[in-house]
Amino acid sequence: MRAWRQFNSRDLDEARALVAQKFCDHRLQPADRARDFGTRHNHVPGGSLSLNYLSYGSAVQIDPGELRDFYLVQMPLCGTAQVANGAAAVDSHTRQGTVLNPTRATRMTWHADCQMLLLQIDRDALHGLAERAAGLPLSEPVVFDTAAPLGNGPLQSWTRQFIACVRATDARAGFGHWSALQQQVIEEQLILGLLTHQQSNIRHLLSPRAPQGSSLQIRRAQDFIHANAAEPLTVTAIAAAAGCSIRTLQAGFRQHFGLTPVEYLRGLRLDLARYLLLSRPAGTPVSSIAYDSGFSHLGRFSQLYRTRFGELPSATGGIPRYSP
Repeated sequence: MRAWRQFNSRDLDEARALVAQKFCDHRLQPADRARDFGTRHNHVPGGSLSLNYLSYGSAVQIDPGELRDFYLVQMPLCGTAQVANGAAAVDSHTRQGTVLNPTRATRMTWHADCQMLLLQIDRDALHGLAERAAGLPLSEPVVFDTAAPLGNGPLQSWTRQFIACVRATDARAGFGHWSALQQQVIEEQLILGLLTHQQSNIRHLLSPRAPQGSSLQIRRAQDFIHANAAEPLTVTAIAAAAGCSIRTLQAGFRQHFGLTPVEYLRGLRLDLARYLLLSRPAGTPVSSIAYDSGFSHLGRFSQLYRTRFGELPSATGGIPRYSP
């Protein structure tokens, strides 16, 4: 991405200020005497995403705190870094990138040989696409695992797609050259791919629930259930929202899902409860999670949760609080 060079500076204060213009305010401190300090930053803007290349030439400590407005996927081209987004630190290298969440405080040490590709993702754009993909309103922010294995596992295909975008951009046939519609499609694919393949507090919500060819009435029923999952719902109310009889509703759900409407609703509520348990701070009472997910009987909720997920709700960890 040399054609999109932002700057090349050997001045620490200038580098910090210029990088902050594209990302956020942060502390930048050389980890040693930094005789070889020299920052290079290339930046290609998109719609909700931007592509970036960044290196410092010497070991540096970077402390941006909470990113607030964006997620940041970091992929080392060479070298290593230690990255903490929240409490736990991750060793990052060419086969393990990192995902920085905007709601967790970040601290990093980039070693002298570290050169990074960075994918900056607008927080609101990601949240909106996550809600559409999950089919649920998400009251808590999406939180990804910090460690992102790039060389194998579910993220491998996504990594290839991202690298293909960078190469197309280098060849002046990608970011900055696509039409507005092409740019939107590619950006949605990158965001949805990250949501689908990187472990997070909502990944379990993204499995497809509606087989192709389901009827308009079943889709209406689904939409109503998803929009009101935590509310007291009766089969009568669901059938009324779908515009069909209870008998038709029951038969339709059995045909398309192999479930009754009540069983479908219960499964959705359990998925919602897991999302809240993974999202809220550790120590949040299980009872409040149960009630917020539409369950009124705590013992029954715990039993159903263990059957579905293989552990009690109390064993599902929430977001650890960051302690500097």
